[in-house]
Amino acid sequence: MLELLLRGLLFVGEFVLEIVVSYLFYGAGWLALRLLTLGRYPRLPLRVADPMGPRSSWVGAFGFCLIVVLPLAVLVFTYG
Repeated sequence: MLELLLRGLLFVGEFVLEIVVSYLFYGAGWLALRLLTLGRYPRLPLRVADPMGPRSSWVGAFGFCLIVVLPLAVLVFTYG
């Protein structure tokens, strides 16, 4: 019984984390790309139904690079 409850909590936590992270990465990538291209790209709206869908996953990947990869690279080159 306890194992079933823990599995359910883990599933719900994973689902919520996936949604929050995907919207966070998509929003950051969308904003950065809009600023870099002076509002021309991406032509997708800020709020999409599936931020990790086939048309918008590259925006999320760019946001991931901005939020995770770029700060890690700066730390490595600074203190590495």
